[in-house]
This record gives sequence, C-alpha cells and structure tokens, in this order.
Amino acid sequence: MKLKFYYYNCSPEYIQTIDPSIYDQIISIIGRMPKRQTQSEINNDLFWLFASERWNYDAAPPDVAECSTEINNIKQSLDEIKKNNNRNLCLTSSTLDTRWHADFAKSFNSKLVQIETQFGKVEAMFKDFCGLRIAYAEKRLDLGIMIVLFDPPVYFASRKHSISHMANFDIVKNTLTTIGLDCPIWLIGIDE
Repeated sequence: MKLKFYYYNCSPEYIQTIDPSIYDQIISIIGRMPKRQTQSEINNDLFWLFASERWNYDAAPPDVAECSTEINNIKQSLDEIKKNNNRNLCLTSSTLDTRWHADFAKSFNSKLVQIETQFGKVEAMFKDFCGLRIAYAEKRLDLGIMIVLFDPPVYFASRKHSISHMANFDIVKNTLTTIGLDCPIWLIGIDE
C-alpha cells in the first residue's frame, strides 16, 4: 500500500518533536492494512490496528467482532482493548457541550495527537476539521492526523457508483488551504 502525505501547519520535524515514534508508528499501522472492498472493512481494520497499539478510540465500529486473520500480530481481545480505552483523550472540547470525539487519540508526554479517519462523504470532513480546530484552540491538541483514501474511484474500482462524493486526498488538501485552519494537520492519503 502506498501513502501520500501533506503537512499543513506542520512538518516531519515538528511531528518528531512531539515524539520520535509517531511517524513510524502511523506508517507501520497503515502499512499493515490489507486492501478491502468496503469502507466498513477499512474502519474495522483501523480500529484493531490502532487500538492494539494503545491508541484510544471514540467508539468501536458497529459490526466489529474478532480481528481479521489478515492482520497479523494482534494479541489483545476486544475485551482487553475496551478495558484499556481512555475515550476522554478523543474528546474535541473540554469547554463546549459538543460531545464530539476524534476517532483515535494518544498522549505522548502530555502532547495530544488525535486522528480522524474519513471514508465517508465530503461533508463529514468539515466536522473533523471543526473538532481538530476546537481542540487546538483549547490548547489541548498538538497534532491532528487525517487519514483518507487518495483516489476512492481507483481504490474501489469495482464499486464506483457507491462512492460518489467521498472525501479524498486532494479535496481535503485543497479545502485545508482554502479555509485557513491554524492547527497542525498531517494529511495521509492511502493509495493502491
């Protein structure tokens, strides 16, 4: 699986200052994903991969069961993962009554990193942007990471009709530069 990157208000060097392991950890997690036919399968894989690396999560996917056999070296059970979860790290605001949460979050020496995975409609990315912006404005967030498909019609070539208006790398990148958020965001596009 190939990955494309865009650094918005940050750089690889900035990410290293949060923690030297973040970059390799994220690349390794995404690199372990098998190619999937549906967004729900991607969401399930990302849940298992991030949660098994002690990333906290907002909610388990609705159809999550045991980890796919295509993803190796995950030894935790779903019960163990749930027991170790600190959902509060995913909270986008500690002052507003929004009840929004990032998909995943982890604290590195008191520096908060939140991850949004967006395999849905373009409109949903604006909620993700708002959540990251609010967390940054409250001085809670040090880095936001957005993970999207680079080119959904190519990735899901057999089902192009069902993925129209899906967020993708170029739309997220162009929207970020147009709306002018001030928070640091590392955009990752999953390519074939």
